[in-house]
Amino acid sequence: MRKIFFHLATVMVMVACTPMKPALSVADTTAFPVKGRQGLLIKQKISFGDYQTSVVKRSWTRSGNTRVDLLSGQPHDPNYPNLIAMDYADSDQSFYFIMKDFFGNAADVYAVSRFHSEDLQIGDNPNSVINILEDIFGGSGYSENLFYLQIFLNEDTTPWQLVLDNEAAQRFAGEYTGFFALNNKEFYTLMPITHLDGKKGPQKIIAGSIGYEIFDSNGKSVAAVSLVDNGEVYLHTKDPSERLLLSSLCAALLLQEDIADAGI
Repeated sequence: MRKIFFHLATVMVMVACTPMKPALSVADTTAFPVKGRQGLLIKQKISFGDYQTSVVKRSWTRSGNTRVDLLSGQPHDPNYPNLIAMDYADSDQSFYFIMKDFFGNAADVYAVSRFHSEDLQIGDNPNSVINILEDIFGGSGYSENLFYLQIFLNEDTTPWQLVLDNEAAQRFAGEYTGFFALNNKEFYTLMPITHLDGKKGPQKIIAGSIGYEIFDSNGKSVAAVSLVDNGEVYLHTKDPSERLLLSSLCAALLLQEDIADAGI
């Protein structure tokens, strides 16, 4: 897992003495510093801006309060896509948390790192992330080291799903696009951040990427996350539900880095 983040680590070392402000497509933006990302992973919570996760549960099937039947591995509702294989969900590669906002909205977040593409459900289920991806982009080219995520908002029975190829996001940072979708009409793309905001304008980093800028289906920047040091989150939307969704996504991306740093 450490190899995936080799380029990111190289960039961090080479510019350690220089403030690393990502160059984003939105000029007027505010960075929310992340708290709780460094240190021990025991009873970990992370926060930024108005958002804070619950205690992060590693191996989410042992959390005791999830939407998935822990005995059968099947979702309680037949409409739930059964995409996370239980041999992953019951390992330290997985984590689960809840994020809430001041408006009473909540997001349940399930994540698995080092996920294999063959374990994503293909079949005829229209909620399959593979089928959604093919509907939008006409296909996919996955490695065997994916970061896979499900986010359920409030009482929704269909999750938002993320598929992120960690290797491609670093090795081919200038070309790669990550994918986060509810269906073939409601989706976001994740573009690796490959430039820093310098005194003379955007400056390309030597290799890899330092985070992701997130765009809606119309190509508008709605959020970004820097994965350097403690991390920073940027939110470019005012819609409360969308801010919660994107904050949950950014928190999960930050936590995936924690797994890698811990050598899990």
